Amino acid sequence: MKRLLLPALLLVLAGCGSEPRAMDHQIREQLLSHVDEVKTAAENNDRPAAEMALGELHRAIAEAQARGELRTETARALLTATERVAEDVRTMPLPEPPAPVTVTVTPDPPVVAPPLPEIRVEERIDQAERWEENRKLGEEIREHARRARENNGNGNGNNDD
Repeated sequence: MKRLLLPALLLVLAGCGSEPRAMDHQIREQLLSHVDEVKTAAENNDRPAAEMALGELHRAIAEAQARGELRTETARALLTATERVAEDVRTMPLPEPPAPVTVTVTPDPPVVAPPLPEIRVEERIDQAERWEENRKLGEEIREHARRARENNGNGNGNNDD
């Protein structure tokens, strides 16, 4: 980073202190702390941090001016100096992108259903025969119930009255 532009910003801040009522001491200290953040980031060749610190410095200047704590001419001079520093910061190389991350996914083992119990052919035949017997029994019960209803409706039923 060129070393001439950051001191220029410091000179602007220092020069503002010589003008009567140009800038409150507390505001100057606040802005100088932001300048120090920019300087530290620039010395570490940390472009993203330097850009962020410059953004914070711009915000602090604008807020101080909005509160009436910084004259318009002073704010303009400071913003011009910070823009020169920003141009210098933009010449710094961008950080390298992070190395790609390789993710390996191990699938769960397949779920194996337990084997079905073996049913012998004779058992299947027995089951089918029992099912058929139950079906016939159900039909007989339904037929018996139907006849009982018919008999009760005709007065042919067994009434104890």
